[in-house]
Order: sequence, then structure tokens, then C-alpha cells
Amino acid sequence: MAKTPDIEIPHPRENPRLIGHEGASQRFMEEFTQGKPHHAYLITGAKGIGKATLAYHFARYVLGHGAQAAKVEEAPSFSLFGDPEPVTRHPPTVTSSLAIDADSSLFRRVAASSHTDLLSLSPAYDTKKHVEKNTISVEEARKVPDFLSLTPAEGLWRVVIIDAVDQLTNAAANALLKILEEPPARAMLFLICHQPTAILPTIRSRCRLLKLNAPDESAFAEILHHIAPSIETHHHAALYALAGGSAGHAITLHTEEGMKWYEGWLKAMQPTATAEARRKFADSAVAVKSPAAWAAIIHVWRTAMHRISLHPHARSGQILWREEELITAIAERLSPAQRADWVEQGNQLIGQTETFNLDKRYTIRMLTDAGQLERLAA
Repeated sequence: MAKTPDIEIPHPRENPRLIGHEGASQRFMEEFTQGKPHHAYLITGAKGIGKATLAYHFARYVLGHGAQAAKVEEAPSFSLFGDPEPVTRHPPTVTSSLAIDADSSLFRRVAASSHTDLLSLSPAYDTKKHVEKNTISVEEARKVPDFLSLTPAEGLWRVVIIDAVDQLTNAAANALLKILEEPPARAMLFLICHQPTAILPTIRSRCRLLKLNAPDESAFAEILHHIAPSIETHHHAALYALAGGSAGHAITLHTEEGMKWYEGWLKAMQPTATAEARRKFADSAVAVKSPAAWAAIIHVWRTAMHRISLHPHARSGQILWREEELITAIAERLSPAQRADWVEQGNQLIGQTETFNLDKRYTIRMLTDAGQLERLAA
């Protein structure tokens, strides 16, 4: 099978469309327009479900309304016979949507990372490895208090987006904590978080939690139709199941041939699979070199093992034709406890492989055979 060409996914700051997450959107708008916003929002949920897109919609909403309120502030009216009239500050106009015109100056400047009152932090790009780094450094985190100490230049608010807060180093997290403990006036932070348990409890406790769920299948299909129209509609249901409803992850899995690897795993793990068949599968898996491809291969192994572990109970959505037959043949030779051990020992081996850069070919071959993993663990 030929590799699918990469699909250009717009950066969240460049995406004018927000599909789903109506509950979180409405809650935030109500708090803001009632004059009761929190100084920091922790936006959690699985990767690729639109957390950063929502954060940029929030940021534009705050910056736009803040600028509007600043402009309508009335100047004092002087009189020859009395004191100046007091200044009146009008509240921002309530709107029913976070969306703004993609052709507007505000949208274009946020998309270009050139808005004076918005600071965005994310892991730096590693020019040597040509990948995004895994962490946000303390030097980057220290930009936040410096930025928020300044007076807003264009409106009433300064806004910070961190994508993602669970990628902060320990020193960076502590630097951020100081600003969360004593937030300056007219400052708002949106902290995107993939794994809430991976961040400091003191950071979690100082934020308003907005927990996002994966979109339903209809919204998922709408997102793919909008940002990845080259993915054929008949693949949507399988990708929804394979990616757990995450449209961003589904696009990556489609690009990295996740469906092919899922079928490959199920066939290589068959009780009747020969050593030669497993060797060929391992050889094909390690032939791909990109980190995204390796991550996709490991993700679909975990998906396969999750479904094998659940057998014979119902699972949501069919990923593959003959999937039930293949899963049954694997699951019925093992007890539930043996399947759980397979998952645990396999995940330990994956962690060791990625931490110590072990031989991936060996790892793949071990993951296909519960018996080999059991002997390794012993």
C-alpha cells in the first residue's frame, strides 16, 4: 500500500471553525460577559480534539471584547460651571458565539502571532532532529510574568496560551505557579493539558477546569470533511474508533497508515502466525523511520490489545473487516488475567525501548507473542 500524502492541518490559531464543545464555550462566555471570569482556565481532554482551537477562540473573544470596551470608554466632559462628568466604562456586548470573521484584523493578527496582548508558549522546534521538542523550558515560562506585568496595549486584557502545560519542565511549572498564585489584574491564562495527572496539583487547584470530551461521530465527520477532505467518507467510522474520536489523531493515523498496521498486528498476533510471518511484520514496522510512524504503530497495538482484553464484551465501532474473527482467535487462547499481563508487560517493554533506545525490531517481535513476553518478564 502506498503511503498516504501528508494532510495540512491548520494551526489552531489559524482555524476559524470550532466544531463541538458548546458546553465549555457557553460556560466561558457567560462568566466573561457577567464580569466573573477566572484568571486561569485548564482545558483538558485527549490530544487532537480541539483544545488549542478552543483556547484561541477564547483568546480572540477576550481580546476583541476588551478592545471594544476600551474604545467606548467615554472621555470626561468638562464644564465651565462644574466638575468633569465621570468616566463610564461600558461592558462588552454579549454575543452568542465565539466565532469572528477570519478576514478581520484581530483574527489575522492572532493567526500571524503578532497581536501585542497575546503570548503563546509551546515546545520549541528541534532543528537538528526536525521534530518538536517534548518540553517547554523554564526560560520560556519566565516570559509569562514579564509579559503579564505590562499594561495591555490594545484593550483591557493580556492573554497567555500554553500548549501544553503538562510539557512544562519542573522548573518551568514552578515559574508558572508563582503567577497563578498572585495573578495580575486584567490577565487571563488558558492552559491546555493532555494529562491532568502529570501536572502539579497546585496548578490544577488554581485553575477553572474545562474538561472536553471527544466529538460525536457526526461532529468528527464534519471536522474531517472540513480539514481533511481527501480522507474518503467510508473511512470515517473506522478512524473514529481507531482514534478514540480525536480528529487530529485520526488524520495522523490515516497519514501513517494506521489501518494497515492495525490489521498487521492482529494477523501477527494470531496463534497460527509463524515465526517467519512475525519477523516480516517486525521488519516492515522498523523500516519506517519517522517518530510519528512509530507512535502510530504503538498506538494501534495498544488499541488492538484493549479490544482483545475486552473480549467477548461489546466494543464501540468496527475498525476492520473480519476484526471480530481475528480478535476472537487471539483472545480465546488466553485467560483475562493473561491478556492483562500481556498489556502490562508490553507497555513496560515499549517504555524501556523508548527510554533506552532499544532494538525496535526485537520489541515488535516480542509484542506479537504473549508467550515470549511472559518468558521475558520471568
